[in-house]
Amino acid sequence: MKKEFDVVVIGGGTTGTGVIRDLVLRGFKNSLLLEREDLAAGTSGGCHSALHAGSRYVISDIETAKECVQENRIYRAIVPQVIDPTDSLWVCKTDEQVEFAHEWMKVADEIGLHYEIMPVEKILEEEPLFTKDLKLVLKADDTGFDPFRLCIAQAYDAKINGAEIRTHHEVLGVLMDGKKVVGLKVLDREENRIYEIKTKLVINAAGPWSSQITEMAGFTIPMKPNRGSTAIYSMRPTKHMFCILRYPSDGDGLVSQGYQNTALLGTSSVDVEDPDDNEPGMDEIKIMEDSLKEVVPGILDARAIRMCAGVRPLYSEGNETGRAVSRGITLLDHQEMEGVEGLITITGGKYATARLMAELAVDIACEKLVGKVIPCTSDKQMIYGASSKEEAEKDAREIHEKYHISLYAAHKFTARYGKRAKEILEDYPEHAVIIDGVQTIGSEVPDCFEKEDVKDLCDVRRRTRLGMGQDQGVFSIYKAGGIMQEHGKTVEEVEGYMMDYLTERWKGVYFSNQYGDQLPLTQLMQDMYVGLGSFDVLNVG
Repeated sequence: MKKEFDVVVIGGGTTGTGVIRDLVLRGFKNSLLLEREDLAAGTSGGCHSALHAGSRYVISDIETAKECVQENRIYRAIVPQVIDPTDSLWVCKTDEQVEFAHEWMKVADEIGLHYEIMPVEKILEEEPLFTKDLKLVLKADDTGFDPFRLCIAQAYDAKINGAEIRTHHEVLGVLMDGKKVVGLKVLDREENRIYEIKTKLVINAAGPWSSQITEMAGFTIPMKPNRGSTAIYSMRPTKHMFCILRYPSDGDGLVSQGYQNTALLGTSSVDVEDPDDNEPGMDEIKIMEDSLKEVVPGILDARAIRMCAGVRPLYSEGNETGRAVSRGITLLDHQEMEGVEGLITITGGKYATARLMAELAVDIACEKLVGKVIPCTSDKQMIYGASSKEEAEKDAREIHEKYHISLYAAHKFTARYGKRAKEILEDYPEHAVIIDGVQTIGSEVPDCFEKEDVKDLCDVRRRTRLGMGQDQGVFSIYKAGGIMQEHGKTVEEVEGYMMDYLTERWKGVYFSNQYGDQLPLTQLMQDMYVGLGSFDVLNVG
C-alpha cells in the first residue's frame, strides 16, 4: 500500500470528492482521499436532495444565492444525468408571502437568478393536490438530484485519472514536525490495522467533523454542527419540487424527484454538540408537516416510510446559531491563522457550491505546492460517466430493447450511470434483471464490488439505491446476496453484509413506525427476515 502523497484529502462527502477531482484535473495525480465510512455516508448522503439554484437564499444570504446560481448551472452542464428533469415551484399562499416575493424578485433580477411567474390556474391543473387558494407561483431552476451518484462520480472521476480513494479508512492522528503537518496516522477499519502516511499537504474537508481533525494538530475551529431532519414518503404528491416562498424556515419544501417514486420533506435546523448526533427529530417532522399541509393538504395522507437526518458543517466565529449562521463558504489557511503549516480546511457552504469550494481550496493548494495557481477546469470538464439527458434517454431506449428491461427502469439506470450504463450490462449480462422496487438492476451489484470499491451492501445501496423504495430492501436484499455469492462472496460474508444492511435500514424505519401507518410494512419486514434469513428485525439496535 502506497504511503507517500503530495496531497491527502480528508472527507468523502461532496466537498472532499470535489477537491480530489479538482486536484487531479490540475495535475496533482499523487493525491489520496481518506473517508472513515463510505462516500456520501455522512452529511452529503443525509441531505434533502435539493440542488439549490439560489432561490432559498436570495434575501437571507445573497452571497450564497449568487454562488448557487452559478454552480447550479455548472452542475447541469458537467453531470446532467443525475439532475432531476423537473424544476421547482415557489408558492405564495398569504399576502405576506406575496409581499416577500416582490422583494425577492427584485434581488433575483439583480443577481441573475432565472425565474418565471406562472399562471396559478395552469399550475393547479398540473398539480391537483395543491391548495386552491394559492396567490402566486414562481418557477425556478432549483431541482432535485441524486446526491449519492454525484458524490461518487466525482470520486471515481479522480480515481480513473490517477488519484487513490480509500473508504473505511479513519484518520486517528496528525503527524507533526514542530509546527508542520507531515503526515497522518490512519486506521484501516476493514483490516483493523493502523498505518502512517506522509504528505506535503492535508486538505481538511471533513464537514461537521472538521474541528476534530484540527484538534489532532493542536487547535480547534468554531464549527457549529446543525442537524436537519427529513421525512421520506411512499408517493410523490407533486410532480415538481416545491417550496414556500418566504424567509428560510422549517418545512419549506418537498423534493419530488422525477426518476424516483418517493418524496423528501425538509428540512429543520437544530444545533447539536456532536456531529454524529444524526437521529431525526420527531417534533421537527411534525412541525414541517404542519407547514407543508397548508400548501399540499394531502401530504398527511402519504405514508412516511423512513426518516433520516444530516448534520450541516456550519462555521461561525460569532454567537449566531441555527439558521442565523451563514451558509457561506469558509476557507481556512492554518499557516496564516495558527502558524500550522501543511494544513488547510474547507467547510461551510451547500451541496450546490461544493465544486466552487473545491476550486478555492485547490487554488491555495497550488500556491503552496508549486508557487502559482494552475487554472481550474472542473467547471468545464464532464464528470465520470456524464452524458446529456438526450444521450441518457437514447441509451435507455437501447437498453430497454436489447435487455427487455422496462423503459422506466432503463431511464433510472442511465440517470445513475450515464455512459457507463450500457457497459455495466455488457460486463454482467447474466444479471440484467430488475431486483428491487426502485428498479435496481442486478448487474449493478457485481459492478459495485469489482469497480467501485464497495465493502458491503450498505455501500451498494448508496451507489444503486438498493432498498431505498417502499419495500426498504425486504425482497431485494436476498437477490443481491445471491448475486454476490455467484461472484465469489461466501455465505458467511453475505450473511454479515445482510445483517449490517438490515441494521442501517432499521434506523430510519424505526422512527416512521411511530406514525402507525408504516407498521404493516414493518411486520412484513419482520416476517421476511425471520422466515428467510433467521434475522430478527426487532432485535436490531
